[in-house]
Amino acid sequence: MSIIESNQLLTFKLGNETYGIQISKVREILTYPTVTPIPDASRWVKGVINLRGEVAPVIDLRVRFNINNDPIYTNRTIIIAVKTQDARMIGLVVDEVSDMENAELDRLYPAPDMGTSIAPEYLKGLFKKEDKMIVILDIDRILDKEEMQKLSRQSPETMHVLSASA
Repeated sequence: MSIIESNQLLTFKLGNETYGIQISKVREILTYPTVTPIPDASRWVKGVINLRGEVAPVIDLRVRFNINNDPIYTNRTIIIAVKTQDARMIGLVVDEVSDMENAELDRLYPAPDMGTSIAPEYLKGLFKKEDKMIVILDIDRILDKEEMQKLSRQSPETMHVLSASA
C-alpha cells in the first residue's frame, strides 16, 4: 500500500510553506463563516459550523502547527472542508488554497521527525516538486481522540441551534 491512496493533492499555504491533502478527502472550499465557539476547546479549535446539515469542528491549522498564533479572520479567510476516514466532517482554516498537484508515487518520501511544531504523526509524507517539498498532511490525525471526545460531548442545545441554522 502506498503512503497515500490518491495521487491527486489539493495544495495550500500555511505561512510561507506549501502543504497538501488528498483531493479525495476534500468536500468543499469556503470562506470563513460564522463559527460557534466551543467551551474548553483547545486554542486551535475555533468552534463548530453547520456544514450542509452536519456539525463540523473548525480547526485553524495556522494555530495548530504554531505558524501564526494570532491569526486574523476575514471574509478572505479560507476553510477547506474535509471528510475523515471515520466519516467526520472537519473544517481546516488555511492561509490560501494554491493548486491541484498530481503526486507521482515514486517521488513520495516518508515523513521524517523534523523537530518542528508539526509532529510526524500528522504527516503522510513529503512530495518533491521541482526544487521544493510539499508536506502531505494526514487529516485523519489532525484532531486527537481527546479533542474529538470533547467536541462530541457538546450540549444538545448547541447542536440543535447549529442544525436549525442549516
